[in-house]
Amino acid sequence: MNSIKYWLLLANIVMTVAGSTLLKLGSKSIKFDGAMVGILLSYLGSPVILAGFATYALAAFLWVYCLSVFELSFVTFVTSVQYVLLLIVAIFIFQEQISMMKWAGCAFIMVGVIFWLRG
Repeated sequence: MNSIKYWLLLANIVMTVAGSTLLKLGSKSIKFDGAMVGILLSYLGSPVILAGFATYALAAFLWVYCLSVFELSFVTFVTSVQYVLLLIVAIFIFQEQISMMKWAGCAFIMVGVIFWLRG
């Protein structure tokens, strides 16, 4: 049972990244002009956006669980791995160009996580 909490933390990270990815994909089909009601109805009509919201909701439930079994500082630092995973998604799914400064920032984040976990 003790190791399952780490798997649930990993699931939270993956689900948060998946939720962001789904919302980004779904946002391409939404027209953001016109009345707010029309935009909201477009959200409800998009299966990809609804899947993104559902994934985020499940991740939020896992987040609450993780907060109950880990120290806040631990889960906060570990979940910063999401930034690295989102960079990978940005490159491979959305064909975004990542500058060297962004890669350097990503490296600093990972070094910080490693230092924190060992400290």
